[in-house]
Amino acid sequence: MKFAPAIRPQLFELMGELDDGERPIAEVWRELGYLARARKLLQPSYESVRRAVHDLRELRRLQYSRLKRAAILSAEFLWNTRDRKGIVLDAWDGSDIERRRERYQRRPRAKRPRPTPRAGA
Repeated sequence: MKFAPAIRPQLFELMGELDDGERPIAEVWRELGYLARARKLLQPSYESVRRAVHDLRELRRLQYSRLKRAAILSAEFLWNTRDRKGIVLDAWDGSDIERRRERYQRRPRAKRPRPTPRAGA
């Protein structure tokens, strides 16, 4: 039984640069394959790239929500909008996440027009 080879670390870095969170995964896979072949590396399978892109996007969402949560709790602490003890407890145990879930989620981006491929190119 054959398995897909492991994705090289250089390709993970390229994948992070290629994926902006809105591009279709197939487009990222095709571009990554082109760049991998240009560097004389094996092209990763579509399934491997799909899983890695989903993991990468989830990691970016988590990093964003943690940063946003830290900013909100810091602002509440600095401007005394709530009891400071409650703010510190929320930061410690994370009970504010369940209470204010909609506040920490990322708003959808405005749709940008996609460039259309030129005919004959």
